Amino acid sequence: MPSTAVNQSLSGLESWLHVVAAVIRGNDGKILLAQRPAHKHQGGKWEFPGGKVEAGETPPTALCRELHEELGITATHFQPLVKVRHIYPERAVLLDVWEVTGFTGEAHGREGQPVAWFETAQLSMLEFPPANYPIITAASLPAYCLITPEPEGVGQFLRELEVSLRAGIRLVQFRAKSLSAEQYISLAREVVALAHRYQAKVMLNSPPVMLDGVDGLHLTGQQLRAGNIPALQAGQWLSAACHGAEELLLAADAGVDFAFLAPVLPTQSHPGAKTLGWDVFSGLLERVNFPVYALGGLRPADWQQARISGAQGVAAIRSLWGVCR
Repeated sequence: MPSTAVNQSLSGLESWLHVVAAVIRGNDGKILLAQRPAHKHQGGKWEFPGGKVEAGETPPTALCRELHEELGITATHFQPLVKVRHIYPERAVLLDVWEVTGFTGEAHGREGQPVAWFETAQLSMLEFPPANYPIITAASLPAYCLITPEPEGVGQFLRELEVSLRAGIRLVQFRAKSLSAEQYISLAREVVALAHRYQAKVMLNSPPVMLDGVDGLHLTGQQLRAGNIPALQAGQWLSAACHGAEELLLAADAGVDFAFLAPVLPTQSHPGAKTLGWDVFSGLLERVNFPVYALGGLRPADWQQARISGAQGVAAIRSLWGVCR
């Protein structure tokens, strides 16, 4: 995996080539990619369409211009997704990535470049320029992540989990600190089986052992600081809980695919705890190149503010648990 930490020697935006890129989703959920010409930098590889932000342009203006020039489409619905900074031997690039969910026109390679639609699951099988790999993760992650509350009964727990899955939850972090190792493993298997019926993915939080069929592992802040990062199987994600700059950089060094940064707002579980607020949250994300979920005192309606602040989306326990949105 390419480095996810930002080189601190190039902290000013004037040092970076500012490029917009688009994760363009069709009505069927497929993602449009373009193939770079063989004679260009990183030639022959697939990429998310876009191009350089010209002097005096805002990123949205550059995005719309580039998509029209390259693909003959007019973007009508789009929002920020992730920012990725990558240092190639020949240049430092800031990729300002936007998710495009609405456009007019029929996409085609106006400059003669091959273009094609791919299922999200196919992206990991293609060859991209190194800076594009965090975008693949962001494109694969949903806007909401449910963190499960402590189970008070297996039957009720699974019924309420299914309500959330029916409401559209597609990423679950299974957290159950009160269970014994045997109980955790038993319930985890049921959680994974239930979630997979809804095409949702499950991250295990502090499992006694890793289980076949799970989609990834979540590290607590304590585990992250200890530096004991287990080996995962191909295709499994690694995430981590972070509360500030130090842990975000530790997460980058650990090679996480994504992280959770908290607390953004006051929470019922930690009354009086110091919160980050959206401005600090946004500033901290400038240090890393992986998707980050905002966590702490948030509700589904905070999704847009989270995206504006640079987050992948919202993670929550109470506001996403057992509730039809």
